[in-house]
Amino acid sequence: MIINQENYRSTAVGAKAKNLFRLMEHSFFVPPFFCVPEPFCDEEVLSYIEQHFPDSCLYSVRSCASVEDSSSHSFAGQFQTFLRVERSSVCDRIREVLAGLRKEHIFDYCKIHEIDPSSIRLHVIVQEMIEADTSGVLFTANPQGILNETVIVLGAGTGDQVVEDRTDTTACYYNLTDHIYYYEQTGNAPLPNDACIQELIRTSQQVKRIFSMECDMEYAWKDGKLWLLQVRPITTLGNQEPTTILDNSNIVESYPGITLPLTQSFIKDAYHQVFRTLLSRLTRQPDTIRRMDPVLCHMVDTVNGRVYYRISNWYDVLLLLPFHKKLIPIWQEMMGVRVRTVSSSHTGPVRWTARLKTAWSFCCLLFSCPRKMKRLDVYFAELLQEFDALDTVHMNTLELLSAYRTLKDRTAARWDITLVNDMYAFLFTGLLKARLKAGHIPEPDLAANRAIRGIRRLDSLEPIRELLLLAEQARKEERLEDLRKLHSNEDYEKYRTDHAGPFIKQAEAYIRQVGDRNLEELKLESRTFRTDPILLIRRIVQYADHPPAVPESDFAEKNICSNPLPWSARFLAKRAALGIRNRERSRLNRSRLYGMMRTLVLQMGKDFQEKGRICRPEDIFYLRCEEIRQAAEDPALDVQSVIRFRKEQYEGFATLPAYSRLVFSGKVTDKQPQNVRRTSGSGSKTAYTGTACSQGIAEGKVLVIRHPARQTDTENRILVTKMTDPGWVFLIAGAKAVVSEKGSLLSHTAIISRELGKPAVVGIPHITEELEDGDLVRVDGNTGTVTVLCRNRANT
Repeated sequence: MIINQENYRSTAVGAKAKNLFRLMEHSFFVPPFFCVPEPFCDEEVLSYIEQHFPDSCLYSVRSCASVEDSSSHSFAGQFQTFLRVERSSVCDRIREVLAGLRKEHIFDYCKIHEIDPSSIRLHVIVQEMIEADTSGVLFTANPQGILNETVIVLGAGTGDQVVEDRTDTTACYYNLTDHIYYYEQTGNAPLPNDACIQELIRTSQQVKRIFSMECDMEYAWKDGKLWLLQVRPITTLGNQEPTTILDNSNIVESYPGITLPLTQSFIKDAYHQVFRTLLSRLTRQPDTIRRMDPVLCHMVDTVNGRVYYRISNWYDVLLLLPFHKKLIPIWQEMMGVRVRTVSSSHTGPVRWTARLKTAWSFCCLLFSCPRKMKRLDVYFAELLQEFDALDTVHMNTLELLSAYRTLKDRTAARWDITLVNDMYAFLFTGLLKARLKAGHIPEPDLAANRAIRGIRRLDSLEPIRELLLLAEQARKEERLEDLRKLHSNEDYEKYRTDHAGPFIKQAEAYIRQVGDRNLEELKLESRTFRTDPILLIRRIVQYADHPPAVPESDFAEKNICSNPLPWSARFLAKRAALGIRNRERSRLNRSRLYGMMRTLVLQMGKDFQEKGRICRPEDIFYLRCEEIRQAAEDPALDVQSVIRFRKEQYEGFATLPAYSRLVFSGKVTDKQPQNVRRTSGSGSKTAYTGTACSQGIAEGKVLVIRHPARQTDTENRILVTKMTDPGWVFLIAGAKAVVSEKGSLLSHTAIISRELGKPAVVGIPHITEELEDGDLVRVDGNTGTVTVLCRNRANT
């Protein structure tokens, strides 16, 4: 009996054919086909072909076994497939496929997978042959375990060339969260255009919904039409639970781009210690801490050289808090989390006694948070003073490591209050916005921005004010021309020695106080004013030539107190402003902590260099903390080979897009990129919308900053970037406005822009790919829109 779309539901035909019949029912383009059982009649087959297929048609003849393409076994490549079969040979090819069930390798496959060969029923698919222009395979999820990445493999000609590796191929990796992708091309393989990629993604997502599974699809393009040739489950993913979700919301401000191994090892350990301390204060139950410890060990994770939150673990902690159903949406908004689904690592139920203690402790910590933050400032000043007394220059690596661990442990023991303060700032900002909306205040989001703008004594702005004083002092002492001639740290050191005076003293004091505040300051490998004083000299000269406007430090209290808002909103605004001010102060202290760590690590690097262990002190950043300890204890350990391997590895990581979210079915794994080709935006839109976080309107030419340099001149430009960190205050100060891909109302972009009076819009996906240097745009910080007034034709 011939099996076709009309009768397949009443026949025990294999999954390969069933899936194709279902695709046809949903109006996908599938080449016409039918199935033949065993035994079959030649005349019936030929008669059916004559009635349903044109005379010129060629055919593909392939297997359709009852166990083939199942959720547990694919039988891929086990049975024969024949392509371009003429009508006269179809029946002979059918017999050859059916005979394959009795081949020795099939019995071997069944034995390995514990399948009874006698239970297998085999049919044969006879299908119109598509002579494809290009064809390939699509996986709705990366078979290596990345669930939100679709993999598209493409080659010239028919699919057998691609599957059997007989032609050059292009692999496209498409992130379903960010809707961006990159290629890896071999040889002269064809490159699909964006329209083809989008059509494949749209089709594959429809297929995934129909079959309710991650799919492995074979497809072909012919004359611009997409044909589906096969759909089966991806068996390599299995049912691994729970999934691991990595999200870079908020943390990407602190660790943008590639972060080297030493910083990674430091922050992973630091987050573990800080959260363990916090939960100890909240729950006061050792058994709860022990149970949660596997979660706390992975509050942050790294993949492809980039830092992420393991966000499901954060939700595990947040779910312990009272009123978490109300708190979590506020936390998500303030952290800029785009995917709002609450996931969990399933750590199990928490006893009601632990929840009661946690609720009481949390409320007490919130109430006492401002007072404890002041105590932290005092403690940190003492810690800094103790560190300054250390003679790090004459310490060996083991002594430096001991100081490193002591500093980390002592800070982690107190730093948990900053997490409470973050929630304090988030909570009161969220309550302020809710109060304004409930009070029917016009444009409540804009009113909230105005209410918390102008925070008195905001520490993030102090480096700018002090730099302006330094520039003025340099002008007063007529040093600017001399400073312009300095080009290296050695030049500055000689100048400092030979030209003592008030300016030099003021510059040295600046380095001691805020010399660790700079771009990407939380990466230990970053250069700062402390490690490279020449960077400070360049900034002083720049500010002397183009001094940025900085508002008065007492603007905030007047701004908040005089705001014509209900008393309850003014109260909430003051609380939010207090939390934000303390948050920025703690971040300045954090930059000083990283400065101390950086000093210790660079001294370790110098010790290793002097002993011939590494080539440059900065190479130490390619080792993890534990590896440095092992190398210090074992002089025979070869660290140079590790460093060489990591440098090559991280160069590869840098070619990959920085995805905002990655979802793994099991273990988090790095990629090994080869011949990566990136895509860029269309640049065809004239308006983009994001979150308004600092009011005002500005027009100007775009300056896209993907890899910020310390000497970048941003004067009167519209900064367009992926994200900012606290050190960006130096770049934002001279700009007209700021636009970023990441951010929220309490991101550093928002806070600094508000205090400097710069219009800012955040949260516009891919804006660094859509706009180019020199594009003329209008940034409306009131409505959250960025309008392109004129494209820079030189870039098109």
